[in-house]
Amino acid sequence: MVEIITEELLAQILDLLEGESFRKASITFEVQDEGQCVLIYIPIDALPETELLSTFKRVACRLNNLVPSRKDDYSWYALFTRSGEIVESYFGGDASSPNSGL
Repeated sequence: MVEIITEELLAQILDLLEGESFRKASITFEVQDEGQCVLIYIPIDALPETELLSTFKRVACRLNNLVPSRKDDYSWYALFTRSGEIVESYFGGDASSPNSGL
């Protein structure tokens, strides 16, 4: 099985998130399923709360376009955290249901 979550893809995800005003140094990844899925932990402590809802959705849509999909399973999860607690999450990358986590 060929890994779809590569170091190059993780670097592209970091660039995308930095463009959305997140600090690269605070973002962490957990690659799972033998390189087929990635959990992205995105701290939002520095962002104003009024901006968050539109930012989350925009980031999720951009991730869905960037991360390769796979059949019948998700290839990415974005977990937005404040003070270490998950406050919002999106997921995607299921080729069988492309918009199910958005």
